[in-house]
Amino acid sequence: MYLLNGFKIREFLELESTNSETWRLAEELEDRSVIITPHQTQGRGNDGNTWESEPGKNISMTILLRPVGLLASEQFILSMLVALGTLDFVARHVPGATIKWPNDIYVDDRKIAGILIEHMVHRDTIHLSLCGVGLNVNQARFISDAPNPVSLYQLLGREIPLRQALAQLLEAIGARLDAPRDYPATRVEYTSRLYRGTGIYPWKDNWGRFRASIRGVNKYGQLLLDDETGRQRVYGFKEVRYVL
Repeated sequence: MYLLNGFKIREFLELESTNSETWRLAEELEDRSVIITPHQTQGRGNDGNTWESEPGKNISMTILLRPVGLLASEQFILSMLVALGTLDFVARHVPGATIKWPNDIYVDDRKIAGILIEHMVHRDTIHLSLCGVGLNVNQARFISDAPNPVSLYQLLGREIPLRQALAQLLEAIGARLDAPRDYPATRVEYTSRLYRGTGIYPWKDNWGRFRASIRGVNKYGQLLLDDETGRQRVYGFKEVRYVL
C-alpha cells in the first residue's frame, strides 16, 4: 500500500473487478482507499456490460468512501462529484469533455471514461460508497463491440505515464470531495457540463422515440427533459436513453 494525493492505494496484478474486490475488503478499508489493477478481466459498466481495457494501458480502480452525515436521499451528490472530478482531469488534457448522464465521461460523441457507483446504506445515511472508475488512457485500439470508445492516446497521439495520470485523476477527484458540500451549486455545475446539455435531441424510453432538451436533474439524480410537445418528463436511471 502507498499514499498518493491523500488516497491509500492497494495495487493488484490482476482482478476480475475492482468493485467486487473492494466489496470483499470493505470492512477493513479506510476512507479514500483505492483498489487498482492494470488488468481487470470482468470490469462492469452501468448497463451490466463488460468494460474493455487492454492490460497495462488504462486506469481501472475503485475508490471507497465513507461519507460522514450524508443522507441516503442525497447520494447522487457523490456521483456528481466523482464525475466532475474525472471530467476535470480529462478536460486538463483535451477539449470537448462532458458528462453523459448519469456519470459517463464523453469527448465529443465518444466515451472516454465510465463510472459505476454502489452504496451501502445504514438506516437513512450512507455507510460507504464504492466509486468504480474506468478511464481510457493509453489504449490505441478497441476490439469489443462497444459503439464509441476513445482514449487519451487516440486524441493526443502520445502516451501519458499511467502513474502520472493516476496522480492527476486522484488530485482532481480529491479536490471535488474536499470542497464544501453544496448540493444545489453542484447540481447547477453538473447540469452545465452535461453531454447534449443544450439543444433538442432524440431519446428513447419504453414507449418509443421522442425529441427533447435537458432541463436538468433533480436532487435524486433523475433526469428532467422537456419534449417538443412541451411535456415535462422525469426519468430514473435506465428508464431513458440517448439515441446516438
